Amino acid sequence: MSTGINLGLERINSLLALLNNPHKRLSVIHIAGTNGKGSVSAYIDSILIQSGYKTGRFNSPHFLEPHDSIKINGLPISQENFKKENEFITDINLKNNVGASSFEILTSIALNWFDKQQIDIAIIEVGMGGRLDATNVFDNVLSSIITLIGMDHETFLGDNIESIAKEKAGIMKANGNVVIAPQIEKEAADTLKKCVDEIGCAKSIFVESAKWEQEETGLALANLINHSNIRINIPLSGNIQLENSATAIIAIDLLRTTEKKFANISNEHIIDGISSTKWPGRLQWIDAFKLSNVIKMPITSNLLIDGAHNPQAAKALRTFVNKLNKNKVHWIFSATKGKNLTKILDLLLKDEDSLIAVGFSQVEGMPWINCYDPNEIIEYTKNAKKNINTFVAKDVKEALIHAYSNYNEEGEVVVLCGSLYLIADLFKFLQIND
Repeated sequence: MSTGINLGLERINSLLALLNNPHKRLSVIHIAGTNGKGSVSAYIDSILIQSGYKTGRFNSPHFLEPHDSIKINGLPISQENFKKENEFITDINLKNNVGASSFEILTSIALNWFDKQQIDIAIIEVGMGGRLDATNVFDNVLSSIITLIGMDHETFLGDNIESIAKEKAGIMKANGNVVIAPQIEKEAADTLKKCVDEIGCAKSIFVESAKWEQEETGLALANLINHSNIRINIPLSGNIQLENSATAIIAIDLLRTTEKKFANISNEHIIDGISSTKWPGRLQWIDAFKLSNVIKMPITSNLLIDGAHNPQAAKALRTFVNKLNKNKVHWIFSATKGKNLTKILDLLLKDEDSLIAVGFSQVEGMPWINCYDPNEIIEYTKNAKKNINTFVAKDVKEALIHAYSNYNEEGEVVVLCGSLYLIADLFKFLQIND
């Protein structure tokens, strides 16, 4: 079994054939993009569950443990069932010399489990890129979705927006439907439009930037479906969630108008589904009382956490933090090796902020993932010539203690970010399950 990143479809197709091609019996929504894939998948899943459908959802990377990447009706496959499926498929892989990577095995577990559970619909998030990703094994899908595209994984996908957009567009199908989220980069939008034409998609919807109107009952997404407003309470924070929720709603509307099986999805199902969506680690506040109890020190201010791990996401996080009108930010930061550390920190840090660098634990089942040495992160501030207070923490606990020991409640905020793997360490430390 390969333990590194090894893009290509030959191995996954061979392995699925040995499993009697479970993916060919699934109705699929397939989602690619740089940022927002997880949130859009969570919104769509929640709406479909509210509508009474049995759903399967596959997200990667996993959050706390490998099994939580595979969900039926929003709940992870049990540890016991995951272990059995993993052993079964790994054995087939070895006996037949398929040479599948660990991600290809995980993808096969998800697709095989969804087939066994006889779900109504599968929501599949791409692991990396799209064209050669292990999830891109479907001849037909109900819909392909492309979320916001930016710079990330340049080593594998190319060092410019056009190349990355082409890789993401690789999940589009000839004569298939595609929904494309609002794009910040004009080059991304132009490339995707060109790909839609070249591939020959049956129907393509380019979602416009979400417009909000103030109504008596609250905020409403304006002119989203049939030129009518939908009043929605979005539980996930940040402006990008306006675009993510709008993309999910448009995708659901396309689904219910093109597939008879899903025609009974109502606007009420959409509203309830969006408002009940949970997706951890995205502009999420951790309660100060919880922190105080675990760290055993008085804390009166909530902790903001976000998985921002590329420049586009870092910019969105900084924009959100700026709106909090704080004079100083205490950043608890970690990053996966290979990420554009300089650009991310350039976007996050301002003079007088503090930077607490920390590593994260080795990720189970992903030995190729490693964090930057915290000292490398601190070295950045010397080169950037910014007036930043710095500290190297041995773990999340020490990072939190240092941040809150130097924190002034008036005009300051503590933010933990840079990697979902760091957030997973935080959740495990605080014993938060989701």
